[in-house]
Amino acid sequence: MRTLVLITSNFPFGTGETFIGSEFPFISESFDKTLVIAQNIREKQTRETPGNVSVYRYNTATSFLGFISFPVILLKNSVTINNLFKEEVSFRKSSGKHLTIGNLSALFKKIIKAIQLRDYIADILKKENLDASIVFYSYWLKTGAHAISMLNYPKSIKIARAHGSDIYEEKTLTRFLPLLKFTALNMNAIFFVSADGKEYFEKKVDLQNPRFIVSRLGVSKPDFEASELKKSERFVIVSCSNMVPLKRIDLIIKALEIVSTEKKIEWLHFGDGALRSELEDLAANRLQHPDKISYRFMGHFPNDELLKFYSSSKVDLFINTSSTEGVPVSIMEAQCFGIPVIATDTGGVREIVTSETGSLMSTDFAVEDLAELIKHYTGLSYDETETIRINSINNWNSHFNAVSNYTDFIIKVNSILVPVI
Repeated sequence: MRTLVLITSNFPFGTGETFIGSEFPFISESFDKTLVIAQNIREKQTRETPGNVSVYRYNTATSFLGFISFPVILLKNSVTINNLFKEEVSFRKSSGKHLTIGNLSALFKKIIKAIQLRDYIADILKKENLDASIVFYSYWLKTGAHAISMLNYPKSIKIARAHGSDIYEEKTLTRFLPLLKFTALNMNAIFFVSADGKEYFEKKVDLQNPRFIVSRLGVSKPDFEASELKKSERFVIVSCSNMVPLKRIDLIIKALEIVSTEKKIEWLHFGDGALRSELEDLAANRLQHPDKISYRFMGHFPNDELLKFYSSSKVDLFINTSSTEGVPVSIMEAQCFGIPVIATDTGGVREIVTSETGSLMSTDFAVEDLAELIKHYTGLSYDETETIRINSINNWNSHFNAVSNYTDFIIKVNSILVPVI
């Protein structure tokens, strides 16, 4: 029996990782049994899973059992902890990075969390009576990947995806992502969502491996009943992201405040988060002329409802101002409906946004630059806009179509697993 063990941060709980929904049907259908281990222990399950899927949840950071067993973990794993600690320090020293006390503390915590999760996974497999022919798959190159890197089961493989926040070390708040080299050396394959991410990672860990593979994410265009688009007299702009600092939604607000155009603009932001109240206050202070700029914060919007909105409403422009990204699924979704995109040139974004499908800005762009680009798109003719729309749909279909991308992903995983079995 072939089993998949998928480690996620949230899926199928809460509102995070909605994009896994496009991939999950492909991978769950390809295995006899799937175990999902989510590190979200608080929110309710919001995504359905098929009958061959068992869902578990465990978070090392908040586990009381993990806390009280900490001395035992130290004693039982002292050699592993010491080796991992020394390997990381040696690797960083050879690459010219001096680890601070804060870095060393973060490294120690990460090692402990990985060990706790490793042991939890092992307990689940024992409970499920599984000991071979397993694909361990961490959706992020984070704690899940570190944990499965320590596992060894016969006729089994260990793989992970790498996105943006889990590999672009210099763009994180701490500028430190522990155990990258360790994970690189102990995975059967790492699947990067962008070529840029793969190239960055190879340089970071000073290692090239044929099992470092570019495997793009994808989205499916829902087969909604054809309906006439709801047209608006306003120029409709959409942004879609969590309301967190790295998304820099405040820059959209500041650009809209100064944009000079005869078109009336309507801006809709889909997504929620810690900064919502702060951003609502900023918009209320900056966007005080509803005859010129109207806006709505749509909050958390179920993914299928967002796609229905795209299919039934004419959206003129999509904006992403993130300071760091892999290849945003939100842009894939916009493109599959032919929406022109303005985005920051970070991570693998340039692999989806080109001069034929939209515009790229430097990550340190000035709000005046964004305002000028918005003005440019409001002034395009119908034919110019239609050309971009057609290019966008074609780009999605050629490079970010879920059916072709995830079918290819499963083929690649099987090619790694079959020789092992």
